[in-house]
Amino acid sequence: MRLPANWPWTIVLLLVILPWLTLAGLGGFWLWQNQYLIEGFLTLASFYGAATLLNLWLKHRQIEPFQLPAVQADERWSPAAEAIWVELDKLAEELNPADYPLTDSARLLQLAQQVIRRVARHFRPKAGQAELDIPLRNILFISEQVSRDMRQLLDERIPFSHLLTIDEGLKLWKWKQKLERGHFIYRIGRMVFSPATAIPAELSVFFQGKVKQYPKGLLEQWLLRTLVKKIGYYAIALYSGQLAPPKLFESGQPEPAPELKQPLRILVAGQLKAGKSSLINALLGEMRAATHVLPLTDDLTIYKLAQDDSGEVLIFDSPGYGEDSQWFEKEPERALGGFDLVLLVCSATQAGREADALFLTDLRNWFDQRLHRSLPPVLVIVTHIDQLRPLREWQPPYDIQEPQSEKARNIREVVETVADTLHIPAADCIPVSLQTGADYNIDAIWTALAGKWPESKRARYLRCLPEGRGKEKLRMIWAQMVNLIRV
Repeated sequence: MRLPANWPWTIVLLLVILPWLTLAGLGGFWLWQNQYLIEGFLTLASFYGAATLLNLWLKHRQIEPFQLPAVQADERWSPAAEAIWVELDKLAEELNPADYPLTDSARLLQLAQQVIRRVARHFRPKAGQAELDIPLRNILFISEQVSRDMRQLLDERIPFSHLLTIDEGLKLWKWKQKLERGHFIYRIGRMVFSPATAIPAELSVFFQGKVKQYPKGLLEQWLLRTLVKKIGYYAIALYSGQLAPPKLFESGQPEPAPELKQPLRILVAGQLKAGKSSLINALLGEMRAATHVLPLTDDLTIYKLAQDDSGEVLIFDSPGYGEDSQWFEKEPERALGGFDLVLLVCSATQAGREADALFLTDLRNWFDQRLHRSLPPVLVIVTHIDQLRPLREWQPPYDIQEPQSEKARNIREVVETVADTLHIPAADCIPVSLQTGADYNIDAIWTALAGKWPESKRARYLRCLPEGRGKEKLRMIWAQMVNLIRV
């Protein structure tokens, strides 16, 4: 006897739908017979209505039942390191746990090699086999640190991870897959043999919506992404030179690469007669004599400023530049790359900004060509605002956000023009007056400097890193030779 073409649906109709309809009809008849039909109908309608509204609400609301830690980039990384981190973050987000089972060590090893190779080729684009352009001890160091971090995450986040053996974990994994495959069969059987308990359970799945399904595979996906990002994190730190492997014959936590403890350097630049010397006098409180620090160029004058919370700060007073005279073009390596913060002084009464724009263009181009360094933050100090029209009016303070006078409106217009011309955010353009004995808005400069301090320290860290790394290599060679002589 040949079965009809739609025999699966016939079986479902006979085994599931008809029994359910029969039971529903008998239940409705019992409710009508006991005069509970209206109450039962209202109760069922209310239940379905609430379930429908809850399901709609859940669809428009993203619920995260687990707050799993994410691997973050180092805020001191260079632009080159940040660029490859974005690529690795995208790679981790696109990974499918089914393609890289946590029980398949060979696949995980291939994934780790892929991450290290991508990082290596990013920092060593001209090397034939960039992933091999690194000492063997550094590869071992990456493995050591990733293993330590993953163990710590498992201990803190995964229940019973410190008790389960590998064999027990593999068995639980296999049982999990079998249970997932048999879950649908179980639901069908429950509907056939016990509709009274199956219907409420199915309704529970219905109104819980995606909340019930969200955690499925979340743990496996988190572990895989964390593994990739941890490998990428240490590979970036090593290939960029920002992480020092453990010292000879010692073990312990990873240490940052050696950084020379140099003072933070601030460059004061601007056109002739823009008010650079007056700004330095206002910051220092009084004229200071030049220190015995070796200047970057013969044209720079250096002043020392001691800060209790930030260490020593050096302020470099540069000669004024113009359209035909640019001192920074003589030795751009030192003049543009030797500073951690730039104060660009612009006079509010000077109409020409071409020389200032040229200085900032050269500064940005120099750092764009050196992605292992970080462009220092730039603050524009707009001086001589007391000389704006009306000339005889000078009654500070002035609110340039909501100007109430002609003087305030002119100050705001100048600040906006300078910001637009130099491509600097208006918030980083500070209008000041540096009149002797009647200075104004100097406190705003200190506030802005405090806001730029983290960026300045990052620029100093990347500036000092190569020299510190070179000295660390010499110290390691010396230690190796000493140990060899002892043997």
